Amino acid sequence: MSETTITVSNGQDFYRIPLSDLGEASADGFYVPAVQELTIVSDGSELFEIPLDDLEEAQEDGFRDVLEKERGLAFIAERLAAVGNADDGHEDSADPEVLPVDEAPVITEPESDAVEDVAVAPAAQLVPVTEESVEIEAEEPEDDGSAISRFLLPGGALGGARTWSVMAINAGLHGLAILILALIVLPLPDTEIFMEITSAIEPPEQIEQEFEEVEIEQPDSLEDDPVEAQVVNPIEEVTEDPLEIDINEMEINIPDVVAETEDNAGPPTSNNTGEMSGRSKAGRAALVAKRGGNAASEAAVQLGLQWLANHQYPDGGWSYDHAKGQCNGQCSQAGSLSVDCRNAATGMALLALMGAGHTPYDGKYQENIRAGVKFLMKNSAAVPAGLDMRSKVAGNTGMYTQAIAATALCEAVAMAQHNSVLARSEKELRKTERARQQFLRSVTPAAAGGIQFIVQAQHQASGGWGYNPRTAGDTSILGWQIMALKAAVHAKIPFPVNAVAGANRFLTGVQHESGHFGYRGPEKKLSTTAIGVIARMLSGMPREDPFLQMCVAHLSAAGPNKANMYYNYYATQVMLHYGGEEWTKWNEVMRDRLVNTQVKEGHAAGSWNLPPGEAHGARGGRLYLTCLSTMTLEVYYRHLPLYGEPEEAEEKAKKTAMVDTSADAAE
Repeated sequence: MSETTITVSNGQDFYRIPLSDLGEASADGFYVPAVQELTIVSDGSELFEIPLDDLEEAQEDGFRDVLEKERGLAFIAERLAAVGNADDGHEDSADPEVLPVDEAPVITEPESDAVEDVAVAPAAQLVPVTEESVEIEAEEPEDDGSAISRFLLPGGALGGARTWSVMAINAGLHGLAILILALIVLPLPDTEIFMEITSAIEPPEQIEQEFEEVEIEQPDSLEDDPVEAQVVNPIEEVTEDPLEIDINEMEINIPDVVAETEDNAGPPTSNNTGEMSGRSKAGRAALVAKRGGNAASEAAVQLGLQWLANHQYPDGGWSYDHAKGQCNGQCSQAGSLSVDCRNAATGMALLALMGAGHTPYDGKYQENIRAGVKFLMKNSAAVPAGLDMRSKVAGNTGMYTQAIAATALCEAVAMAQHNSVLARSEKELRKTERARQQFLRSVTPAAAGGIQFIVQAQHQASGGWGYNPRTAGDTSILGWQIMALKAAVHAKIPFPVNAVAGANRFLTGVQHESGHFGYRGPEKKLSTTAIGVIARMLSGMPREDPFLQMCVAHLSAAGPNKANMYYNYYATQVMLHYGGEEWTKWNEVMRDRLVNTQVKEGHAAGSWNLPPGEAHGARGGRLYLTCLSTMTLEVYYRHLPLYGEPEEAEEKAKKTAMVDTSADAAE
């Protein structure tokens, strides 16, 4: 014996409950979508609640009406509520589908050996309706007595040959019950096929592509170093299943202890809706004004993005030698990395485009982003260690390229995930939801493979990353790997916790007692200090840590560097996260310098000329400098502050100092 069920919602999720529980569910804030002139549609991967008036348009966009056969049940729910109230002598309710639990009529299925036993949800139990359950129902034939055939079909016809057979066999014994069922509804038995709504991701076919072996040198190191030995067979084995970890949930105790604790979950984030929420149109406008940007800085960002889009190659990728595309030499200062490191150039351009809120299926540059992502995946190779995204590289750029490309894929995934959530309530985004889900199913496994390769490439003894997988490394290379791991967190891609612990072990080994971070050992070097401290901050270092405060003081005293945008890019992030007067001072100089030095006319408009003595400009060229400069001007919304809003962080620091002073005075 099973009772008829109906779909209810709490505004976010959908559940099937017995009709007798409708009153209790309504009292708890649940409602019947079909009664409210709403319906539920599916794109094949997720469920969405929309007004019934929008159904036709949604179906044109490829969505399927899930409640098509249940709207008859909604009408019956209203009638049952009315009948229940009338039988008990109650006044008509303003909400006819709500009945006390013990007063709602129970419609039971005729007893017969011909009807299979099914699991029945206990009273007052919410059984989630999921896309999986919908798909299972859809696959069952509608004329064999299956679960879907027991819905009341449009027009009042009862479905299911088996159901009619059961009714015929039991006609003599249950004539009255059959009459009631014919007038009202043939019950839908509860089953155990419904599961919590999840977004299942199926990995695509393995990418199999051969790339030539090349010798590796280092173009982007912050000082000249001897080339590491080439690894002939890099990373052959695969580690155990990764553990899911957010690197913001680690407490870093300098000098040597790195541990996860329940008491200290790392620096709090200032947002409640995800890292990508600041990149929306409204979010950017609010955060630019709040954190020190202005109309001129935003205009510079838009010019920079347009220049990047104009210099994308026809194959979807970018090159540090930007002049070989449609530019055709109209812009000077092309980088010397021509056919090499294209995955790195493509990753940097994608990060700049996405930093301003453009996504694979939303915004002005969505086609550029999709083409760039496709280029990265086409020019990567599946290996036992994950997805090798280094492709053809020059010098010692391999692991730089791996991290930049993996970061780009992770951000593309994170932004698509964010818009997928928004699509539940925003009609415009729903139109591209099917394509967005297909994108996620294809790209998420690739992004995860790129992160897995990074984890496998870590040097186990030191905890750093070198020019080649599993070789001793430096702070510069480590900075990009930490950025990639943080992007993986935003994309909900798991990785082993020991990767972050190892990175901080390496940083401890290169940190000077003054707070500075060195290149491969303790030394007072500003460029690597900016990289080391942002890695510490992303790993959970508290704002009050004395080492962090010393580092910020060093960077603040030096200010932005006119000839080292690589340093400026990292240091700007440090100062934003730290906030307070230090950020205000830094931002005014950095922002205005970038706005004033951007090319405003001609084919090069939107890009930046390489200043004399630019540390890494010769090889990366105009594209390299334009990417870093644009991302630096996007800092107001591209990175949400780790310690809350800058002014809030400063106020908190002042209060902490006052408390400490009072305590010292009391002693």
